[in-house]
Amino acid sequence: MQRFVFIDLDDTLFQSRRKCPSESHLQPAAYLSNGQAHSFMSARQRSLWALFGETATLIPTTARNQAAFARVKLPFSSWCILDYGGIILDAEGVPEPDWMARATMRAEASLGPLRALLQQAETLIAREQLAVRVRIIEDFGLPLYLVAKYRDDQVADLDRLQHELIEPWVAAQAGAQRLHRNDNNLAVIPASLGKEFAVRYLIERLREEWGEIFTIGVGDSLIDAPFMAECDYAIIPGGTQLFDATLAPAVAALAS
Repeated sequence: MQRFVFIDLDDTLFQSRRKCPSESHLQPAAYLSNGQAHSFMSARQRSLWALFGETATLIPTTARNQAAFARVKLPFSSWCILDYGGIILDAEGVPEPDWMARATMRAEASLGPLRALLQQAETLIAREQLAVRVRIIEDFGLPLYLVAKYRDDQVADLDRLQHELIEPWVAAQAGAQRLHRNDNNLAVIPASLGKEFAVRYLIERLREEWGEIFTIGVGDSLIDAPFMAECDYAIIPGGTQLFDATLAPAVAALAS
């Protein structure tokens, strides 16, 4: 039986240097656009990579766009899911055509609301002089989702943008948009966009090719949970957002 591992990247398979202060023997895994090493694998993460690499096909399932994924220096050799599921690439790096057609329709429908939010966010940032950068992420010519990040360690500025503008705006969209926040990254994602939809689609494609298959989902964030639920098994790294929201409360409840 063919085995496939759908695996998130940032904070699952590697993380920024500031998130591993006690680790030694780190291995660079992803780089900034200027060529500087930015994300690193710990010894345990390298062991996870080796374990899966020996027994399964790894399929990165990430929020990164094509340019950011190209700076990940790990030898993936099969399918790839980018942009929170907005883009699926084959082993040659070519967008899967049927999925691309669906993505185009979704992007056209969600562009108006995202542009409106971007304008409101830029106005608030300028008026309050917040150390926040906000933009709409595009890939293969498609506008997909909005992302905001704080600068100069000013996490409180991103908190303000989230609580004063983005949370009320998302609530007013009546389920049409989702808010994802994990550390310094805040994303507003159309409800039609999700890693889970891409994973579900790709699993069906793989079953058509291979027949019965075995799948594992690996991720660290709450937003990863839906795609992991599409798989036969799920793995959650300890000490992560998803771990703290699921397994940690279960353990605490049993201990009380």
